Amino acid sequence: MPSPLYLALVTLTGILPWTATAFLGWGTAYSPKVISMEFVKARSTQPRLRRRGTITTVLHNVEDLQYLATIGIGTPPQQFVVQIDTGSSDLWVPSDRSDLCRRNDCRESGAYDDSNSSTLSGGDEDFDIRYGDGSEYAGYLVSDTITIGSASLENATFGLVTLSQNVPGSGTDYGVSNGVWGISFDSSQSDVVQGETQGYTGIVGLMKQEGLISRVAYSLWLNDPDANAGSILFGGVDSAKFDAPLIGLPIVPQSGSQRISAMNVEFTSLTMVDGCKTSVLQDNVVRSAILDSGTTGTILPTDLANIVLTHFGAVSDPNIPRPLVSCQLANANAQFVYQFGGKSGPKISIPVADLVHPPIPGLRFQDNSPACILGVEGADIDFLLLGDTFLRSAYVVYDLESKQIALAQAKLNVTTTNVQEIKGNSIPGVQTVVSSIGMPSASHTAPAILGDQASGVAPDPSFDGRLSENARKASFTVGPKSTANCQSGGAKSAASFQQPLGTAAVYMACGTASLVSMLFGGFFLLR
Repeated sequence: MPSPLYLALVTLTGILPWTATAFLGWGTAYSPKVISMEFVKARSTQPRLRRRGTITTVLHNVEDLQYLATIGIGTPPQQFVVQIDTGSSDLWVPSDRSDLCRRNDCRESGAYDDSNSSTLSGGDEDFDIRYGDGSEYAGYLVSDTITIGSASLENATFGLVTLSQNVPGSGTDYGVSNGVWGISFDSSQSDVVQGETQGYTGIVGLMKQEGLISRVAYSLWLNDPDANAGSILFGGVDSAKFDAPLIGLPIVPQSGSQRISAMNVEFTSLTMVDGCKTSVLQDNVVRSAILDSGTTGTILPTDLANIVLTHFGAVSDPNIPRPLVSCQLANANAQFVYQFGGKSGPKISIPVADLVHPPIPGLRFQDNSPACILGVEGADIDFLLLGDTFLRSAYVVYDLESKQIALAQAKLNVTTTNVQEIKGNSIPGVQTVVSSIGMPSASHTAPAILGDQASGVAPDPSFDGRLSENARKASFTVGPKSTANCQSGGAKSAASFQQPLGTAAVYMACGTASLVSMLFGGFFLLR
């Protein structure tokens, strides 16, 4: 029987839109061209919907792993639950004859019946996509009518998947049969990257062609991790969802490349603020940073990860392929502050508490205190991969036409709206756009943490959840925030935090264990 979550998805998808209206001059009404897709999170058994914009659909977050939307495909529409992913560029869904649906139950997430649509065409071109977690999906490209809320896009191209392999979570009740809706650049579509086709117009581009939005752009507001609602707004910006300033950054090629293929901006510094104390962890650098909604955690280059993990007092265990910390850190008041684009670029503050995942039942340190998974890890890469643990503190506007990203600190749990249409060559509300600093000429390396499945962690069958050591002492305050007795002084040097952690220094295990699939199921398209 379908769960209440999926029943809610299907029920709410059919809600008719309402038009957001602003009045200009003497009684002239203006309706902004925006498509608002709001989501609620799977841990909530009573989904709620706040309607805004001209087209409303519902997204759900499954155990903080995936942001899911219900869309319709075909005539009459067949319902599908798909993951929204800013790190890839193809929409695909499973065929009802796919091995994915033979191994898993596709009744809730949807399986496409090509004999039950009168508007289906195509099928002559192969489709194949591989993600950074090692999973691969193959089939063929087809076109059909896609329904988003009450709006329809005719002749929309998508992948119809018949074969899959290395799918994380297979054989469990985890939502492994969901399709994926990639909303990155069309030039990053799988077949284009592989040199097989010239590509096709993606769904966001079709929204503009059909006159539903004025610009190939969207803004992302994930909201508080404990909240039930967030949104993605195609063609618009909601200034009620962030604190000014909103600052623009150029989307730049990754290190060693001249091609823009990902939502990549220039990271320049990281500091930690704990009450009155500010510690500079890394400064005066220029590194690629990819803002990817399909990745759950934060993956940092080894040198930067070691500094951060030292502050957390993180430890490792051979049975758990993620950094482990004391669950008391969920009460910490410190914040990490990322800056992009140099001294005049935007700063985003990430609460330390938001990086600590809830305890896993039975997982304890030697002193019997509960152990928690940390949402930050290291890999042998030369860029930062900033997923949901970063993005839910930021309001992010992705302008694919101007190749620009605008960032501001997100306001959380707000219920007001102030939607403005993105049109022309500028993003509404952007106070300034910083220039590119220029990336160093270093070679790009795929993230080892997401790579070869063959080298994954295999837990000891006798592992009972008791870890081999205790958590180490964190460097920041846990408990009530206090600013008493603050003294002025310079920030600590990053050099004082660069001592190796021994076994906890580098976390580069691959995600084949079921625990990995359950905790970090992000999509990162290999280039």
